[in-house]
Amino acid sequence: MTTDFILTVRPAPDGALDVAALERRGVAALAAPVMEAAYLDISVPEASMAGGLIFTSRHAIAAFLDCFDGGLPSDWSSLPVFVVGRATGRVARRAGFHDVTVGTGGGAGLVPLIRARQDLPALPILWPCAVHRGFDMQAALAPQIEVMTHPVYQMTALRQLDGTAITMLGDGRVAAVILMSVRSAGLFRELVSQYDLDAQIPHITLIAGSAAIAAAAGPGWREEFVARRSTRARLLAIAALFYHRRVTGR
Repeated sequence: MTTDFILTVRPAPDGALDVAALERRGVAALAAPVMEAAYLDISVPEASMAGGLIFTSRHAIAAFLDCFDGGLPSDWSSLPVFVVGRATGRVARRAGFHDVTVGTGGGAGLVPLIRARQDLPALPILWPCAVHRGFDMQAALAPQIEVMTHPVYQMTALRQLDGTAITMLGDGRVAAVILMSVRSAGLFRELVSQYDLDAQIPHITLIAGSAAIAAAAGPGWREEFVARRSTRARLLAIAALFYHRRVTGR
């Protein structure tokens, strides 16, 4: 039986959820975050000033709730909410939002869903988001729909890799790495160099969410798989297919 692993570098708890999802498919996986979420100590506008909410990650929901000491005020619960991904949708509903629309494919996937919604109040939509963003929701919906971009958290770079991941990389037991953002791709490659593990890159397959992510990950990989759509489900499916075909021979 193989001892090779698929590595995910997403922040907690996302990395652990990816590992669990892959293990359910019979894939040996390991999480080694390269970033962590830090909530910003800021205030948010009154609910009466917003015609809806956009959440492009579960971290944004947690950070938004943190602005209210962890509990959602009732005046926010009935506003239309647009989220990326089913997992984020579940988090939004558990938080207390009643009107949740789920899209896929990152922030861009929400644009047609928001435009199609005919009953939105004539007010700006609030976008609690990260300080560093790979998609400009404000520009994508302008000029028909106004978006209030409101950073509530930032992803801070970790200066160390998980010890188990370092060992696995050094022993050549990481068969592939999943990279879902340009920033995490660059950080992962920096950490690989920091631990003098660059010689392992030619033995590792890259599974990237986009061509831009693959470029940020640098050259020299054994092979590269670039998803046509940058969704978690698609990348995990690619990883599982790769694992069973290339690693286990099944």
